Amino acid sequence: MQKKMVLGLVGVLLAIALGLLWFSRDKEPAADAVLMPKPGQNTAEMVSSALSNSLNAASRFTTGLEGMPKSLQDTEVDGALEVDANGNLKITKGVRQTFDYFLSAIGEEDLTTIIARIRAHIRHKLPAKAAAQAEKLLESYISYRDGLGRLPQVAGDPSLNIAAIRQQKLDVQNLRSQYFDREVITAFFGDEDAYDSYTLGRIEVMQDKNLSATEKAKRTAALLEQLPPDMKESVKTLNQYQELQALEKDWKGRSGSPQELRAIREQIVGPEAATRLEALDHERSEWDAKMAGYLQERETILKNPALSEQDRQQQVQTIRQQRFNQQEQVRVDALERIHDQGLTVPD
Repeated sequence: MQKKMVLGLVGVLLAIALGLLWFSRDKEPAADAVLMPKPGQNTAEMVSSALSNSLNAASRFTTGLEGMPKSLQDTEVDGALEVDANGNLKITKGVRQTFDYFLSAIGEEDLTTIIARIRAHIRHKLPAKAAAQAEKLLESYISYRDGLGRLPQVAGDPSLNIAAIRQQKLDVQNLRSQYFDREVITAFFGDEDAYDSYTLGRIEVMQDKNLSATEKAKRTAALLEQLPPDMKESVKTLNQYQELQALEKDWKGRSGSPQELRAIREQIVGPEAATRLEALDHERSEWDAKMAGYLQERETILKNPALSEQDRQQQVQTIRQQRFNQQEQVRVDALERIHDQGLTVPD
């Protein structure tokens, strides 16, 4: 079992998009957010000390997996450490995932012990040359995490300050360039950067009051196409429902045309799915009309003073059985209760 932090229109889509951007992706565990330096000692000093002390502490472990902290027990190490044909460390996202796996136990173990575990795991998994490269990369990664936690944060509601978020992303990119070369940055953070760029672009599109719902659907679809193929499919599935909900609500509030609704749906889910949604709309419309007619006739019967209570209930039961099959009657019972309580019938 792997241990990971679980990853529109103003309102629902913005909350979802920003939530995905900042909380749903694999977290970067900023070291200073969880470290507790001694009085007078800053986090940079503590990180430097932990890196140095971990060199000797690594000898306490053989694989780095001995006596694991509770949160990591019965789990498997995320990521993988590999070598290329020349015996060098393969620079992949799996290297970062390995580091993050152990770092997720910050708070349960001190930083020196965690780094020692990672060093031991590296030495256990890799030949000497690749292991030395991985440990050097680990030291850069730990220092980067410390710097990351000291970057200024966006104040207030991020959805109202996209420019500040973009500046923060630029600050992060500049920090990365201080510790990593382009190959490492691409391997470690490429997917994350692609998703962030997509999400910020999508928020800006959905906030643009000068765009019609159809144009918003076109532009968000174009942004989606820019994502890597594997990411595109997962993001597409995640976003489609919320995006349709938001844009259809906007369309409905403006009393838009059926042609516009069709265009919105085609941009988001494609022509075939748009046709199926139209069929569902038709079925829903027929059901709503059928239900409204039944409820009106039912109310007339229930208010008829010439009938006894028994006769009223019998007549209501008769028209229910005439108009609805057995499966539909289960839904009718629920809708009757909602209607009788004066609540709004859900779509």
